[in-house]
Amino acid sequence: MYRRIITSSAKRSLKKLPRKVREDLLEESKILETNPLAGNKLSGPLYSLYSFHFKSDNVNYRIAYTIDRGKHEVVIHLADTRENFYQKLRRLFK
Repeated sequence: MYRRIITSSAKRSLKKLPRKVREDLLEESKILETNPLAGNKLSGPLYSLYSFHFKSDNVNYRIAYTIDRGKHEVVIHLADTRENFYQKLRRLFK
């Protein structure tokens, strides 16, 4: 069983989302506690990250996270709509 950790950058991005989307995100991302590999492994300069996809109110959202196997933690770094998600993620991990 893995623990979900939310970084300060993820908290800032979550505050910008509507309340219902935040609730859906927390519910949908529970699967990462038991199956941290449920997301897609990213490639290129973001190769160390995973992207978990979900929908809320017919809008596509993404969660970017890393897995710390030693501590059994899933560390969430960013959550946002699919639009411009990967550009924001690249800026975050420069």
